[in-house]
Amino acid sequence: MTHRLGAFGGALERLLPFLTFVVVFTAGWFWFVQPRFDAYLRARTEAAALEERARTMQQASKRGQPEPPADFERTEREFEARMSADDKVADVASALAHAVLANAPAGSLRSFVIETGDRASQAPHGGPADTGGAFTGPGVDGADPRLALFAHAVSYTPVRVTFESTFEAAGNLLWQLRDLPTLVEVRSAALTRGLPLMRTELLVRVLQRGEPIDAGPPAMPAATGLAAPGQTGPRLAPPAAQSGAVR
Repeated sequence: MTHRLGAFGGALERLLPFLTFVVVFTAGWFWFVQPRFDAYLRARTEAAALEERARTMQQASKRGQPEPPADFERTEREFEARMSADDKVADVASALAHAVLANAPAGSLRSFVIETGDRASQAPHGGPADTGGAFTGPGVDGADPRLALFAHAVSYTPVRVTFESTFEAAGNLLWQLRDLPTLVEVRSAALTRGLPLMRTELLVRVLQRGEPIDAGPPAMPAATGLAAPGQTGPRLAPPAAQSGAVR
């Protein structure tokens, strides 16, 4: 029994520094560290709540302020800078061809055709239009009443690009439309699944700026009926016969 007590006393003596450290650390944590840590967490939570309230109040105050008047001069400058007054149809067709050829993998490009239609123009403020085009279908033929909203005479030329390649080639072509030499309007982008390649048909309007119109503010064109759903966005189309040639 005496031997056991002696062994326990020796072990306790060896563990005494460690036990002292544990006791001091625990007491220090509960007496000094934990209260300050809890106060820090509460302060951080309150600061986040105050920041959220300030952001909400700023948004509410901005909503209550009147919108600044439209800067027609700046809009006119941007319009003239982005829409070319020169005929850029050949440049746009060349850029589209370069985009297709650069993005289509080797040996994965078939039936590549670029077609251009006749130029169409809108008379000032919704008057009779001079239309034309080699294509048929929704959004291709007929006057576009939106052209009467511009302060310049605006004409457009339809350009259709068809090819068979990978989905990545079609996606890269659509992405590079932002780098064309003038504004274009994407009328439709049809992707048709196939094996082993996907058929892509892209129809754009190449816009061209004409002379300024000095006839007062443009009148809102009359509604011509509801547009066909999905005619200006990407869609899946049934296989179509491949026809046409580069013009």
